[in-house]
Amino acid sequence: MTISKAYQRDILGLAFIISSVLATLFILLDISALFAYLNHEEKIASIFIHESVYFLVFLIPPYFIAKYMNRKESSNKQ
Repeated sequence: MTISKAYQRDILGLAFIISSVLATLFILLDISALFAYLNHEEKIASIFIHESVYFLVFLIPPYFIAKYMNRKESSNKQ
């Protein structure tokens, strides 16, 4: 493994962790919005929903990053 591949793997791992955390934040904001709506706090619920929309884009990248990282590791073993 060369130095550049090591850095690439570290950067992909960091991107995976950051994307996973932001995707989790999206889910937590939606759950909070649901609880606020059920408690008849429509204004707070709309704020939570509005803020969570920006984190929606972070749901898909962790899947593809993990798939790419696992593919590269398995091809190096052969």
